[in-house]
Amino acid sequence: MDTEQEQKQEQKQEHEHEHEQELSYEEEQLQQILLLESERNKIQMDRELRESQEREYIEGLRKDMESVSKLDNDEGPQKEEVVQDEPDAEEMRRIRLLRFDHYQLIKG
Repeated sequence: MDTEQEQKQEQKQEHEHEHEQELSYEEEQLQQILLLESERNKIQMDRELRESQEREYIEGLRKDMESVSKLDNDEGPQKEEVVQDEPDAEEMRRIRLLRFDHYQLIKG
């Protein structure tokens, strides 16, 4: 009788151990799914941030171009110059650096 009870006890323990392994496997799968979802969210957030920065940069560039154009129009034709489609690159760089100096680079 003792052997029968011992066998049943062993079977019960084996069953519980298998059940724990199944839960462990399921938990591992859930963790992998959550990690993938987290990575997707991070990629999406990075993409949205870059798009937002790009829109802001383009808007700033447009404003700079308008202000330079306005300055050119206000000066009038005092002296003959070659008409430039773009303002001086160094001046645009200086203006953009002043405008965006409070931003920090985000490394991915």
